[in-house]
Amino acid sequence: MRYWDIMKVGITKMYRDIAEIIGIEDYDVINPYNNELKEHYDLLIISKGYKERVEKLNPYPIFEIKSATFDDLINSMNGLKKLNIGDSNKIKDYIETINKKKNEIKSLKYNKNVKINSETEFIKKIIVDLDISLSDDGILIIPDYMIDKNTNNKNDKRTHKIILHTHRYDLNTLERIEDRYLSIIKSINKLAVE
Repeated sequence: MRYWDIMKVGITKMYRDIAEIIGIEDYDVINPYNNELKEHYDLLIISKGYKERVEKLNPYPIFEIKSATFDDLINSMNGLKKLNIGDSNKIKDYIETINKKKNEIKSLKYNKNVKINSETEFIKKIIVDLDISLSDDGILIIPDYMIDKNTNNKNDKRTHKIILHTHRYDLNTLERIEDRYLSIIKSINKLAVE
């Protein structure tokens, strides 16, 4: 019997596809962010950045998935593999799929000379991964959850803003990463012809 076969795993909706792809056998889709869970779990798999909040409600071991960039997702899969969560061969295959998608995206043509600015670390990581310069006077990229905060700032003289959709539940984890990269690339290419 494998270790993960006897573990009860709770995984958030955003990462349900990962449980299926890497072969986690016994899991429930959970919402541990605002609710006290009624069942016991041996491990909770959640989004990076919410550990303290989740621990207050649900004192179980937690694994945070990072998924801003392709490399983040690869590192997260290697972390699950080290914990013996999932099937190691399926994880290996998934990492190969992630690398293939990463290489496809990074081989696209886009203007690397443009300057970009963002107030969020995960967008900065994508920009750096695309070999684009970060600059305080660059084109501002705003995640969709920060639109209200930024659109009302009268001191903001930047005319170009790119709005990045971040939590698309209609896409799986790898597709969400790809979508963010493509959205940035398409926006940069569009600005180049305006």
